[in-house]
Amino acid sequence: YNEYKSYLSMDSQVVQFFSGKSIFLTGGTGFLGKCLIEKILRSCPDVGNIYMLCRGKKGKTAQERLNVIFQEDLYEQIRTTNYLALKKVIPIIGDVLEPNLGMSDDDVDTILKNVNIFIHSAATIRFDEHLKLALKLNVGAVVQMVELARKTKNLESFVHVSTAYSNCDRTNIEEICYDMGTKDPLKLLELTEWLDDDTMANMTKTLVGDRPNTYCLTKALAESYLFKHATDLPLAIFRPSIIGASWKEPFSGWIDNYNGPSGIFVAIGKGVLRILEGDIHKVADIIPIDYCVNMIMCIAWYTRVIKPKVQTPLIYHCTSGEKKPFTWLEIGQIVLDIFQNKMPYNQVFRRPNVNFTQNKFELLYWKIVSHYIPAYIADSIFIMLGKKTRMLYVYDKIHKASETFTFFITKEWRWTNSNGNMLYNELCQTDKEMFDFNVNNVNWNEYYPAYLSGTKKFILKEDMSDTQLELARQQQMKLRNVRYISVSVLILLISRFVFLKSPVCRNLWFKMLRMIVNLLRYIRLTVVS
Repeated sequence: YNEYKSYLSMDSQVVQFFSGKSIFLTGGTGFLGKCLIEKILRSCPDVGNIYMLCRGKKGKTAQERLNVIFQEDLYEQIRTTNYLALKKVIPIIGDVLEPNLGMSDDDVDTILKNVNIFIHSAATIRFDEHLKLALKLNVGAVVQMVELARKTKNLESFVHVSTAYSNCDRTNIEEICYDMGTKDPLKLLELTEWLDDDTMANMTKTLVGDRPNTYCLTKALAESYLFKHATDLPLAIFRPSIIGASWKEPFSGWIDNYNGPSGIFVAIGKGVLRILEGDIHKVADIIPIDYCVNMIMCIAWYTRVIKPKVQTPLIYHCTSGEKKPFTWLEIGQIVLDIFQNKMPYNQVFRRPNVNFTQNKFELLYWKIVSHYIPAYIADSIFIMLGKKTRMLYVYDKIHKASETFTFFITKEWRWTNSNGNMLYNELCQTDKEMFDFNVNNVNWNEYYPAYLSGTKKFILKEDMSDTQLELARQQQMKLRNVRYISVSVLILLISRFVFLKSPVCRNLWFKMLRMIVNLLRYIRLTVVS
């Protein structure tokens, strides 16, 4: 496989573009950034340095954080085949919230003299982020990146990572920058310097408007700033939809975070989340992370090619719903099949099951019945055992997380993909194989089982051995039987008070009792076998 890739890379326009080029990358410690670094190092052996903006965190220096990241499964192939390539990733100590991105004068000088490609991926992706912080992270950092890029001597390409949901207040979204009206990004950014947090918070609802959160708003503001103040740069804007686990590269199912659907999948698999507000017939626009990485690399190449021919930056949508629609219902069916039968999690709270509803009363009813009552029962048992209660706290977090995601599972959008299609058609056959981002090539019925397996292996870090999987399946069988017995006992209790009032009802009750006894015998035989 590696020899085949090496042979292909000789004819690759993208690989040739990255050869000898140095990159300045923000957001390199995030999910997208890590995967991007891995693919560049693996597919472009002659790439220059990757200068990655990074700060110390939790007692670790930037270099120590980088060393930990390079020990992840994601980089196993590079560690095995080309370990020295990791030396090309050079941490630049900085912080996007600080002036000059928090970089020293020497580091700024290094960037200005040596870098050819800017990729700005850093952002807060918290949907409920405070407006002031969201503006500073998602708009202020872009302003500083543009100022830095404009001074860079040999800049050939600048790719800004936005989101397909920056204009989610519309149903049909084109590859253009939409007018933000009176919402001027620089003026709003200026307000963060002298308005207090409470005043900014009070402004949030008005500014957000029909968008669901500050994340979508500030991403749109960042795009607006770029189109007003950075069109002289070799700039492109990349808009992905919901980014999910990898489809093929470096292997299927890589995922390292609870963001977006991943956290929902884990909560369902653990038997904790059993009701969601959403429309199961809406299309789930999820795109594999490796397709995002491939498209960013192709955009970086093509921006250098197309810049002399265009007056304004090109915007590229990376979405799946138009070309390869797959609904939440179809995903839900796969999720339950995997978590109930094929690859259940270890130590689940209840047997996995989930339903969607758009009815507020029904949603509240099932939250009480399926979430709060079991949580109170579990916490009561913890108290009797002298342990710390936790289930109500868990459900508060799950409800908060699922509510921020509700907007995206109750609606659907149509994104145009003309620029993405043009880009794909401009690729040579070699690059179409090495940097595939054509969503028509994805098989969702294979992708989602791999995704769910990845949540078990890489997020929860559970034992994937056959022995442990068999134990997990046995636990699922026991939980299924407990459910059947509980329902049977409930029916018996109701029957005793309802059916024994007349001879006819009494006969029906005894018949039902015999059926339940037979059912219990069947369950016993199933467990024994």
